[in-house]
Amino acid sequence: MTDALRPSMLVTLFEDVRPMALSGLASGFVAAVALLRLHELWCALWLVLDVGLLAARLAIARAYVVERNAGRDRAEYWAMRYAPVSLLACFVLGLGAMGCVDAADVELGTLAVMIAGGVFGGIASRNSALPRLAMTQVTLGVLPIGVGALLAERPGAWLLVPPLAIYLAAMRTVVQRHYRVLVALIAARQRNAELVARFDAALTYMPHGLCMIDGDSRVIVANRRTAHLFGSPRDIMLDTPLPDVVAALGTDAAQPDAAVLAARCADWLAHDAAPFDITLASGRQLELTRHRVPDGNAVIIVEDVTARRLTEQHIRHLARHDALTGLPNRHELHAELERMLSRPRRPDTAVAVMYLDLDGFKAINDRFGHQAGDELLTQVAERLGRTLRDGTLAARIGGDEFVVAVDDTTMDACSRVAAQLIAQISAPYTLSIGETVRFGISIGIALDDGHGTPDELIRQADSALYDAKSAGKGRYRFYSSGSRPVAPAAAN
Repeated sequence: MTDALRPSMLVTLFEDVRPMALSGLASGFVAAVALLRLHELWCALWLVLDVGLLAARLAIARAYVVERNAGRDRAEYWAMRYAPVSLLACFVLGLGAMGCVDAADVELGTLAVMIAGGVFGGIASRNSALPRLAMTQVTLGVLPIGVGALLAERPGAWLLVPPLAIYLAAMRTVVQRHYRVLVALIAARQRNAELVARFDAALTYMPHGLCMIDGDSRVIVANRRTAHLFGSPRDIMLDTPLPDVVAALGTDAAQPDAAVLAARCADWLAHDAAPFDITLASGRQLELTRHRVPDGNAVIIVEDVTARRLTEQHIRHLARHDALTGLPNRHELHAELERMLSRPRRPDTAVAVMYLDLDGFKAINDRFGHQAGDELLTQVAERLGRTLRDGTLAARIGGDEFVVAVDDTTMDACSRVAAQLIAQISAPYTLSIGETVRFGISIGIALDDGHGTPDELIRQADSALYDAKSAGKGRYRFYSSGSRPVAPAAAN
């Protein structure tokens, strides 16, 4: 037995005192019967010693339990005090049984040997954690009975000796076997406890949430991180169906109804292998991934993907928007024009593209530097946003060129918008360096004839822009069949 196992082995001496109490009562019963039938002093002494030794053993066991409950586990200390008392109790029982065997009362002798055999058999099993102590107890009890049988005057009493020798050998085998089983059991229990502790530590400190659900989708295991991510006490989540947890703590912008959200989660658990996304009331976004296990349960990994989703959203925004002004870029402009051209429109309306170019911007940029130029482009984008109505798209497609896409419009409406843009963007600008500058803007406008594509509309608007600049800048022109053609490469 290793030092690590010894404390757990010693605890078995005090875990359950009922066998100890019953064996003491059985011994006391034989002593009382002997006293009633023989009326001898040694019988009374046996009864008194038996009661006292039983009380002492129970008191030692009780003292150990009280200390352990108070946080002090001194199994070794109390085992050292228990051993001599238990040895003395067995010796007293053996002496009493020897006296009964020597007496002329056959029934009493039979009762004493039967009770002693049962008590010693129980000791061999109960105290097998300390095999030397157990065998010493059995030997101290059996030896007086054998000696008494040899010295008895009654003929044939010696016949008890061979069975007692066989009994002693059998008890040795029982003690050894129980000891091996007990060592293996306690060692396995300790290994399991260590595994549970490691598993609990791994669950507690892993960066993701982890829970396990049974065949009815009830949460049977949940680590601390899962409770933290959901913002709910772990005890409340346990034994609760996961769809109910999701419905109670999650929200769904597309379908805010809790019952529908629970049904979606249940359907995901039953069929879908893809991750399941939910958004909590706090705004935190969670991704749930399901992994089935052979026993019919499933492991659910819960990951906080809020930062990842924001990053993905930012990346998508950068891919479709100009980094300087925040306006949509050429890619987003084309996508929006595709959507506008594919939608049905009111009669006598069209999709319009306005191609804007700043007049005199290059000279200001060269004079005050690129930082001032970037500042002006940002202000132009702000003025576009203030001037244009909702549903109108303004995009920066490069340098000092901007494109405005208007849906469901007319030539007159485009003329009004173009005039407003020229007035707003031509107003003076104040730079952060204290300088005030101004520049103009020219606009080319193309309206969809019902068969155009985004690229064709942009090229036509660019051609109209050339007409506006040729006419003296600071004005707008509509595309016509006589406009200067622009090569596709130039428009792109």
